[in-house]
Amino acid sequence: MLLPVFKPYIRRADMDSVLSCLISDEIGPGVISDELITELCRYLDMNDGYLFRDYYRTISIALDVFELKSGSRVILSPLSPGAYIDVFREKGIIPLFADVDPDTAIMSRPEIESIMKNNVDAIILHCPLGSVADMDYYNSLGIPIIEDISENMGATFNDKKCGSFASLTIFSMEPDKILTCGGGSALFVRDKYHSQKLSLICQSFGSEIFLPDINASLALIQLRNIDDNLRKREELFKIFKSALNKTEHKSINTLDNAKVVHFSFPVLLKGRMQEVKAYVMKKNIEPRKAFIRTALDLYENNDKVCPIAAGLILRSLLFPLYPSLGKKNAEMISKVISTLP
Repeated sequence: MLLPVFKPYIRRADMDSVLSCLISDEIGPGVISDELITELCRYLDMNDGYLFRDYYRTISIALDVFELKSGSRVILSPLSPGAYIDVFREKGIIPLFADVDPDTAIMSRPEIESIMKNNVDAIILHCPLGSVADMDYYNSLGIPIIEDISENMGATFNDKKCGSFASLTIFSMEPDKILTCGGGSALFVRDKYHSQKLSLICQSFGSEIFLPDINASLALIQLRNIDDNLRKREELFKIFKSALNKTEHKSINTLDNAKVVHFSFPVLLKGRMQEVKAYVMKKNIEPRKAFIRTALDLYENNDKVCPIAAGLILRSLLFPLYPSLGKKNAEMISKVISTLP
């Protein structure tokens, strides 16, 4: 059996939390969901928020809060999740792709500034693989920003949490994310004006779209232990980075005034993807591309629109990096990384 790239970090305390929820007979949206919202607001320094069952719905509601509709023009990274294109198509929103920097995988300034010469209604800031963007720059643009911290939950810029800079913050809590509850997502607002708008929108929905307590109970205990989780990921990253330095391949660069989180261990390959994937599989590690079903993947003529992002999609591979990996597996992965063809 191949060692998976992602594995939820679920401890006995997490299971006990879910069991307590089951015993209470209150598994729908309720007290625990409210408690999770409160603690996430405190963690992210946001005013209010809601928990939803699915990521697609969360994106859709965030766009509604900003009153983005058919004909609205929104900048986003080509490496953003394909769910954004799904929602944009439904609403008639026009995606404006800003190609990425080849070293950081974040949207490049020249690309953004070129697009900003025309009318732009908002920008989606999705930072892939735990990376961090220059939030001072994005806030200087003077347009509404939606931060998506699905892959960099817990990261900081100038000692301030990512997710606390924009008016709206989204993050997914699927099984492969830093904070997981087996599924679902969250939407948070920073100010009272957007809080009121979000509240009015959510009042029109039934309880079935909101995250149940049974899921929230799993996320809640993980949130309370997130610092320990991130510390263990940092320790593994240092081991793997040391191994990677012995090869011709490289990883993603970071800003000097940012503290990233290690969502996984990405390797930007110098050689052919198929050769490396075959080698990794022989070593009983799941060979998984870093970027799957991206916004660019769903766009026609994508390699001509954003050639740098298209190149990263073709040559970026992920290796397992999660707290429950264990010493034996960590040593094995380190050895494989250091001997990549």
